Amino acid sequence: MYQPWNVWGYKMRRSEFAGWVLAAAMAVAALSVCAQEEGPILLPKPKPVPKQAGPTLLVICDLACNWKLDGKARGRIAAGDSATVPLSLGQHLVAAVTLDGLDKFQNEVEIKTVGQTILRIELAPVRDARIAKAEQEAREKADQEARDKAAQEARERAEKAAHSLLRTLQGHSDPVKSVAFSPDGRTLASGSYDKTIKMWDVASGRLLRTLQGHSQAIESVAFSPDGRTLASGSADFTVKLWDAASGQLLRTIQDTNLVITIAFSPDGRTLASGSNDNTIKLWDAAGGQLLRTLQGHTNDVYSVTFSPDGRTLASGSEDNTVKLWDTASGQLLRNLGSYYIWVNSVTFSPDGRTLAYGGISRNIMLLDTASGQLLRNLQGHSDSVESVAFSPDGRTLASGSVDHTIKLWDVASGQLLVTLQGHTSIVESVAFSPDGRTLASGSDDHTIKLWDVSIILK
Repeated sequence: MYQPWNVWGYKMRRSEFAGWVLAAAMAVAALSVCAQEEGPILLPKPKPVPKQAGPTLLVICDLACNWKLDGKARGRIAAGDSATVPLSLGQHLVAAVTLDGLDKFQNEVEIKTVGQTILRIELAPVRDARIAKAEQEAREKADQEARDKAAQEARERAEKAAHSLLRTLQGHSDPVKSVAFSPDGRTLASGSYDKTIKMWDVASGRLLRTLQGHSQAIESVAFSPDGRTLASGSADFTVKLWDAASGQLLRTIQDTNLVITIAFSPDGRTLASGSNDNTIKLWDAAGGQLLRTLQGHTNDVYSVTFSPDGRTLASGSEDNTVKLWDTASGQLLRNLGSYYIWVNSVTFSPDGRTLAYGGISRNIMLLDTASGQLLRNLQGHSDSVESVAFSPDGRTLASGSVDHTIKLWDVASGQLLVTLQGHTSIVESVAFSPDGRTLASGSDDHTIKLWDVSIILK
């Protein structure tokens, strides 16, 4: 008789029980195969490994800039501000450009370490090479244009100079040592080694009169400020005073040695003379009395000149010095030295602020009278400078030289304006007319030349 299987309280036939057993066996077999080929299907999720901190770039801009890293724009940084960015190992190009694009900086930074490394790069402004080159080219072009303009102006002045000679005055039989304009500019006086003084009409060049009385060469002539008196200093140890209108001799002042240079004070009351006995003498112009003797030079005194206010007298000597004296007391105020120049000529500018002198060195020195500081050294003559003179407006200086030329200089810049050529020997003396339009020059070629400098200087 058939008895069913009783499993967990469930009655089944024997054939049903056998089927359940077979199905269970097959499932176990399948699981065994999977385990041998791929392992478990579900694995535990690993815990995350923390990343190691990398380097950090700190960028600081001196100027407001836009910056890039590896060619990628990173934004704008305000002036003096900063920005940070994490980096990886390798090389990184950092570039910054100012907002106007004129200044830039770039630097290649190689990142070799890990960890909290901070790379600090200050982006200092560096002028773009192209812009710097353009600016340099612009400057060079401007400089060249300025040089071309100056050269053109010099050529034009030279052309005018070639036509600036008004006339040549001939009458002396020996070198002309000194020339001087009357205060009204109508008369020119000249003193010569022929022992005479000649007076000329400036407008026509006509000889007005010849003054005779010295027994030796005339070294220097000078008009009084009012134009009524002409003074002459001579190698005959005398100073003579003449009536400028008539040529009559007014008085003779006896010195103790050769008189090389003379000058009237601005008020006309005092006459200064320099001598080859190394002294300067101050004379009363009206009576001829000796007021005082200034001693301090150690060699011949070749030039004396009063300051425009009359308070100071400057003297230049063969002893290589220029000295300033107080005219009221005769006290030596300052020894300027002369840069080892045997000084032939010294003169004050019309405003009294500048003293010019020239001598054996071929150069002309411009000094600040207050401090004694050298302002400019004018170079251009090829031989000794015999005479210097300021124009009435103080803007131009004229110089005469052993090289037979006269040069006109711009006082403010020191630039040589023009060279006047025409004399065939040493130019001993130069003088501007009171209106500054005419320059007179006396030479060892026995002539006086009158030049129209107005066409050159305008």
